[in-house]
Amino acid sequence: MDRLGAGSRASASRRTVVLTRERGKNEKLRREVEKRGWNALEMPLVKAVNGPDVRKLPIALREIKADWVVLTSPEAATVFLNGWQEAGEPDVRVAAVGRGTAEILEQQEETRLVPAFVPSVANAKHFSAELPGPAGTVLYPASAKARTELEDGLRARGFAVERLNTYNTITDVTHAEELVSAALGAEAVTFASPSAVRAWVEIIQGADKMSPTQVVACIGETSANACKKLGLRNVYFPEQPGLVGWVNSIEEGLQQCTQ
Repeated sequence: MDRLGAGSRASASRRTVVLTRERGKNEKLRREVEKRGWNALEMPLVKAVNGPDVRKLPIALREIKADWVVLTSPEAATVFLNGWQEAGEPDVRVAAVGRGTAEILEQQEETRLVPAFVPSVANAKHFSAELPGPAGTVLYPASAKARTELEDGLRARGFAVERLNTYNTITDVTHAEELVSAALGAEAVTFASPSAVRAWVEIIQGADKMSPTQVVACIGETSANACKKLGLRNVYFPEQPGLVGWVNSIEEGLQQCTQ
């Protein structure tokens, strides 16, 4: 991917990128956006709430004695940590979908929580195919909205999967009209989940309300597919989900769509 030249970077300083993760979780992306000379506009479109199985997690951690605990998002890791502490901090072997999830665990400075496995690509397909055997028991604290691709793939390999819907992601569409207008006028909007994509389309009342040059930059393929399904254009995403690739996708889109 070509980088913006010096002249383009000067104009890039006036560009605005909309950050749509839930409140309190946009800071890493904000720092990277501002390093590139862009303006960051925060418009949280989702928020996490407890799921129906959250109270079952401490019990499962004590009683199931799973071979693996698999975590597929930073929010899943945060909820897991609360349950793990409530369970009395039992020994666990954790697998994390990617670096963002792994970092939540590593920040605890507890060697038992350092992920023993991270797949080569941060998605359910690679996670389920690459999780080391032999096939055993997997405890999967998940979002209530998570698809079944991960657990189906693991079961196909012979793993016994205990899924608990420990949290849910709900949309936040209560934003001032001025903020929505500013977001629609931004050069790029970012998404880290299909839920945020759906909230965006609801708020703006249809993909056709977006500028034909507005860049849509997703953290990974799952969110990108949701964008395309809902009719959003100029969709960019990295092959390897993660912060650096995400920011590079913003830049690639700006370079191609807003010159």
